[in-house]
Amino acid sequence: MFLTEAEILDTPLSLNYTCQYFEKNKKNLEQFFQENQQKKFTILGCGSSYMLAKSTASLFASLPGTSANAIAAGDYIVDPLFWYETVKGSIVLLLSRSGKTSEMVWALKHIKEAHGCPAVSITTEDGNDLMPLCDLNLTLDWCHDDSVCQTRTVTNLYASTLLLAAEYARDDRLRESVLAAMRESSSFQLKYRPVLAEIANLDWDNVVVLADGPICGIAEEGALAFTEISMLTGRYFHLLDYRHGPIVVSGKRTLTLALLRPGEEKLQSAMMKDVIQRGGPVVTISHCTENRYDAAAHIQIPEVGEFAAWGILFIYVAQMTALLKAIALGGNPDQPKGLDAYISL
Repeated sequence: MFLTEAEILDTPLSLNYTCQYFEKNKKNLEQFFQENQQKKFTILGCGSSYMLAKSTASLFASLPGTSANAIAAGDYIVDPLFWYETVKGSIVLLLSRSGKTSEMVWALKHIKEAHGCPAVSITTEDGNDLMPLCDLNLTLDWCHDDSVCQTRTVTNLYASTLLLAAEYARDDRLRESVLAAMRESSSFQLKYRPVLAEIANLDWDNVVVLADGPICGIAEEGALAFTEISMLTGRYFHLLDYRHGPIVVSGKRTLTLALLRPGEEKLQSAMMKDVIQRGGPVVTISHCTENRYDAAAHIQIPEVGEFAAWGILFIYVAQMTALLKAIALGGNPDQPKGLDAYISL
């Protein structure tokens, strides 16, 4: 078994540990938000973590009276003056597997010197370089991926941002939705792996992932999984926005993963008809029981509550399909060429 595969399959267990960890740290989180009552957040990340930062910013910005921005740490350190007003007066949230990436450490040092903002790190490696600079450190070392390509790690980091948002907003429904997704994750993996194996064996050589709302960042990470693990081009777009140009290069060898939100039917249905007409295999993911669009496959998201929590299950679809495609192509998903686990400048 490839290490990447083992880490994907371990995700349900590690999610359980993450949920328990947040419950044990509930008082620490409550105290932090009592002492730091800003309603403005800056979320920093690099690579996969920056994609997760986009989801986090989308979610936090949807909460009452709250603003949030995601910034690539590399973008910040190139021109921190541009971001001065964006960052000023915010709580800074840093997402990182290693906590050692140079851009992240440099960005936080500058923010602390320029603004003195309170900072929270969510990482998976204890004793890392971000920890001495932060006011609160959440360390999920049980989900640290040793593979170059992050899978289990990003799923847990994503779940952690939802749990953090739930604590900040005192949103019990969001918290319960994360727990529900965690409980469903193992059976979800078992149920859909054979389906995804069939999809992986189809003739396609590029991937488009479509999703909206708080799923945006982790869906973009899903597209990146194909680039890193399968060594095939993966791209992400908002669902309806895909029509505005990018769809023109979609063809018979384009695999499309489309996550459809509950509630709205007409606009999403018309979009799916346009996508399917391009001729490539399509996998739809929604709460519906039936394959409404005669797609190559349909994945049903079980009832877990809040839409944001769907991302915890959705990312498995991308990760496992990417892994199985890499194997089908004779590649080694554990050793992507030209990629390092973290960057030192």
